[in-house]
Amino acid sequence: MALQVLLAATLRKYFPDYDHANGLTVPIRAGMTVRDLAEQLKLPVADIKLIMIDGRAANWETVLYGNERVALFPPVGGG
Repeated sequence: MALQVLLAATLRKYFPDYDHANGLTVPIRAGMTVRDLAEQLKLPVADIKLIMIDGRAANWETVLYGNERVALFPPVGGG
């Protein structure tokens, strides 16, 4: 099984060849959590503030089944 992972802003630096139009296609095993996915991708959990799965807010313990679209966002600052 696989899913699509979309990375926003500064998270893209972890994948120099990241394709912002298509994201990453990542093979997973059923029952993995979002935290497991981040670890598999070697993304620091502290760098991720917002998790969306198929357009809905999710959290680190959300279970993945495959064929989802997972979007990960860093903290946003502004002024």
